[in-house]
Amino acid sequence: MQYFNDYLKKIKSVPLEEITEHSHRSALQILLEKISENKKDNIKILHEPKREGKFGSPDYKITKDSGIIGYIENKKIDADLNKILKTEQIKKYRELSDNILLTNYLDFFWIKKDSIQKETLCDIFTLTKFKTLSKLNTDGVQKLIENFYSQTPIGISTAKELAIALAIRAKNLKDFLQDELTQQQKENSGGLLFGLYETFQEYIFTDLSISEFADAFAQMLVYGLFQAKLNADTKTVTLQNAKYFIPQSFKLIQELVGFLDELNKLEYANAKWIIDEVISLMNNLDLQEIKKSMLFSKTVKDSENIDTDPYIYFYETFLAAYDTNLRKAKGVYYTPPQVVSLIVNSINNILQNTFKIKSGFADRKQVTVLDFATGTGTFLIEILKLILNNIPVNSQSKKELIISEHILKNIYGFEYLIAPYTIAHLKLAQFLKEQNYEIKNNERLQIFLTNTLEPTDPQIRIPLLPALTQEAKNAQAIKDKPILVITGNPPYSGHSKNTGKWISKLLKGNDIYSKEKTENQANYFEFDGKPLKERNSKWLQDDYVKFIRFAQYKINKVGQGVVGIITSHSFLDNPTFRGMRQSLMQDFDQMYFIDLHGNSRRKEKTPDGKTDKNVFDIMQGVCISLFIKKKSLKKGIYHTDFWGTRDEKFEQCLNNDLQSIEWQKIEPSKPFYLFKPQNKDLKEKYFKFWKITNIFNINSVGVVTGNDKLFIDIKKNNLYEKIKEIKATKISEQQQNFSFSNKFYEKREEYFREIKTKKQKIIKINYRPYDKRYIWHNEKLLERSRSNVMQHFIEKENIGLIVSRSAIGQTSWQDVQITDKITEFGIMSSRPGNAAPIYPLYVFQENGNTNGNVRK
Repeated sequence: MQYFNDYLKKIKSVPLEEITEHSHRSALQILLEKISENKKDNIKILHEPKREGKFGSPDYKITKDSGIIGYIENKKIDADLNKILKTEQIKKYRELSDNILLTNYLDFFWIKKDSIQKETLCDIFTLTKFKTLSKLNTDGVQKLIENFYSQTPIGISTAKELAIALAIRAKNLKDFLQDELTQQQKENSGGLLFGLYETFQEYIFTDLSISEFADAFAQMLVYGLFQAKLNADTKTVTLQNAKYFIPQSFKLIQELVGFLDELNKLEYANAKWIIDEVISLMNNLDLQEIKKSMLFSKTVKDSENIDTDPYIYFYETFLAAYDTNLRKAKGVYYTPPQVVSLIVNSINNILQNTFKIKSGFADRKQVTVLDFATGTGTFLIEILKLILNNIPVNSQSKKELIISEHILKNIYGFEYLIAPYTIAHLKLAQFLKEQNYEIKNNERLQIFLTNTLEPTDPQIRIPLLPALTQEAKNAQAIKDKPILVITGNPPYSGHSKNTGKWISKLLKGNDIYSKEKTENQANYFEFDGKPLKERNSKWLQDDYVKFIRFAQYKINKVGQGVVGIITSHSFLDNPTFRGMRQSLMQDFDQMYFIDLHGNSRRKEKTPDGKTDKNVFDIMQGVCISLFIKKKSLKKGIYHTDFWGTRDEKFEQCLNNDLQSIEWQKIEPSKPFYLFKPQNKDLKEKYFKFWKITNIFNINSVGVVTGNDKLFIDIKKNNLYEKIKEIKATKISEQQQNFSFSNKFYEKREEYFREIKTKKQKIIKINYRPYDKRYIWHNEKLLERSRSNVMQHFIEKENIGLIVSRSAIGQTSWQDVQITDKITEFGIMSSRPGNAAPIYPLYVFQENGNTNGNVRK
């Protein structure tokens, strides 16, 4: 065939030593086009521009009608394609497409799913000898390329297939966006993408990293395009028109999807082809079948065969393919519907029976609701179902009235993560569509992208995103508005990123933005009007504690209301939370606690000794809390336990309500005000004993290094090698390479000189029970050296009593130990999170004299 010989001539026209990857692209494109003309299948071969970066896009995109059928990647003429096949680049391409042609101009590899077919025109060593190519070889290459062209665009007809396909593309898009953000930051180029990142960092979440933003933005874009296709229906979605299919009522996502307008710029070339992939996928969906499979009227089983709503199932499937770690931590996004059902029905019961609001959630004159950590909208969907299911089927006008005048005006949600925020809007809009209600252009769901715990300046003007400015103002109006019901599943994180001044001060009883006096504000850091004097009060900084404080603050401002939430159960009995418990008792008239247990850290067992399971895939045990504030309501605190397997707990949730549960009334009392039943006789006997802190003069928990991998080792020589390596490292590179604590970084030059000039001490440490190791002991470098106690064990003969503050183990040795060396903070970590103070028997004076540590 003449075009193959023309191709050969053009390739030979460039000397081999001058050939690059790009030298013969025009010749290759002509060859590809000639072969496609024979097919007469409306095939288009589009050369894709590239930008330098960690990730790249394929060289050619092949389309047929409105869909992408595959990609072509070409390499240098002397490239070994067998090695190229094993690269991360090709692996990434194969995740996105099962139809790829790989070539070095002479060899052609067709990658179709898991099979690879190979054809060769000639080898590079005999290239210059040929004037014409072997017909056998050209026929083989021709047929291989024709077979590559004959494939059809990916067609998807089930929600599960779509969730997996979107996840794979979103995962790759995240990598490209992260790479581009890093480049824009390095080049200080003022690109729109980096501008959006800075906007979100400044106005939504200050600790947002580039990786987190790329993750959220990628998910938002693919779900935004899915929403566009749902609205476009049979119309074709393109890069140019996608934003116009996002409803006006969803202005922020419409604005963010408008980022697609930027993709024709060179800097976004490496991300554009993934978006094209998603759009091609959307245009080749069996949309009607997918819509049917995602109807709320259908019963869908999740990964554990539990009934769930179709969008939860869809997002869970998406997360499983997108990021298994996110799926394991799905409590951030997803609360089991059975648990949500119990909470929502209990609140409805309280509204009807305690507040005498006959229609409960459905009362549009008295009831306002806020889900303060909306996630994907699971609580809001349950509330909407409860409201609408009580309306007769033939009363569409009544239904439309309650949607337009109540659901779209009085039911609110706050979410600061853009991906679940997008899904919540998509899910609730589709739910209302199934109720035959289309949200009008001048209406919207009252779900806002905002950090619940951060107040917003009402005069705020956010650059780049006018819709986000309005979103922030609307959210603040809700924060200032009286709310009767607060519900949701707030995040649990001991290492909270919500460190804003307002909520941090509010925890300590100071509302810094209030114009009124704030002496009587709840203070979690006080007990009986005095400071807690906790050495480590970090658990009071947990995110869920801050959300409870926010809810308490809101209800107090109104003077009445109900809070129904699921959180960590640690605040029920941990001594550190005694100020919080006392505060809640003072502000709420009735409280109900359903301890769902499942705490693998405490190795919880059911009363009959069986393993107790969590309703989430987390180690931390959880509980449902209902707080009620209403004048003239008889005070009372009630508690119950749900034990057993996950299925058994779900069954208890579905088969019970506030009235049917067997509550045990509890009367919390000093010194800890525990929100759990106690044996009064044993308690009286117990508190007749001496407190251990009254027996010993000094005590402390163990050493915190800030980086155990660096400072602690089984072998002493390994630590000496690390110190030697640090001495040989530039000061500017030390923090990056070795991750010291922040206090080292601030005085790094001073400390580095000390490391170089002074002999470093390596001593033995009791790291875990029966686990002795070595520690590089330099008090200036350790995060917490606890020298007031540990000095009495270094190079001295001494013993110390280790007593767990929370005796929750199954055997005695877990809660009482003896040490003759310094100890690490996690000495009790056979049960994580249970730090224990060490009480030395002797204390040593500087002059060498020894005193007992026991008080006289």
